[in-house]
Amino acid sequence: MRQRPPYYSITLISAASLAYEILLMRLFSIIQWHHFAFMIIGLALLGYGISGTIIAITQQKLSDKYPASYIACLFLFGLSSVSCFLAAQSIPFNAEEIFWDWRQIVYLVFLFLLLSIPFFFAATAICLTFINYKKQIARIYALDLFGAGAGSLTMILLLFLVFPLWALFIIAIVGLIATIIASWELHSNKRKWISAGSVFCIAVAVIAGFSTELKLSPYKSLEQSLLVNGTKVIEQRSSPLGFLSILESAEIPLRHAPGLSLNSNREPLAQLGVFTDGDNMSVITRLPENIEQLAYLDQMTSAL
Repeated sequence: MRQRPPYYSITLISAASLAYEILLMRLFSIIQWHHFAFMIIGLALLGYGISGTIIAITQQKLSDKYPASYIACLFLFGLSSVSCFLAAQSIPFNAEEIFWDWRQIVYLVFLFLLLSIPFFFAATAICLTFINYKKQIARIYALDLFGAGAGSLTMILLLFLVFPLWALFIIAIVGLIATIIASWELHSNKRKWISAGSVFCIAVAVIAGFSTELKLSPYKSLEQSLLVNGTKVIEQRSSPLGFLSILESAEIPLRHAPGLSLNSNREPLAQLGVFTDGDNMSVITRLPENIEQLAYLDQMTSAL
């Protein structure tokens, strides 16, 4: 029995898995709608539940090969955290059709199973460590909770600095770094190969991050607006509160004035569209040269 558990890699994988859970909530709010963010908790628990079932069946075999099993789980978490999400982007799920198209239910099930895979690997790594280091369970569990809390807080702060998709690649990199650390903590005789393979995957993740974009639902307002000739996104900003996209329409000017009277004798000034998570458009109106140019605001229902 090994004397010292892989404390550092356990902390990292716990941080990465909880950060991944929070990030999925943000990503689903963007690519679908915020309603689907709430299913992520159930999705994560599904991955943890499947892991517990598999370990209950194969506990002895996995425990006998603990170093290899543990390192493999960390490596596969790093790979699957990105690849499973990108694969999920290719599933043609459309929430609006779920009531009349039975295939949408099948797509939703596939989404659940696919995105639960990274949680399965993270849970398996942690559970196998508990099994193999029964005398150090208290310390392992403390580091597991510390990592989870640190990962959650770090992800919220990270979303102020980078776009959500880049945060996804960062999580994958953390998982691969945990793999390298684990190979040294467990004194694996293949640690040089593991380190080389992980570094290669990190390089691929960095390169892929520059060329990958989020695929929003085609029924979101931003995607519909981009179908109009002459429209383009000129700026984007991100935070944990929302993903903002600024749309310019060069050929067909935006005329966003909800409730404007049909008898209005004034036109809205030039506007830019502001979309939050690809939907819920509001506008930035051009600064008027004189206040009279804003007279149309008095002829809207909101003026009441």
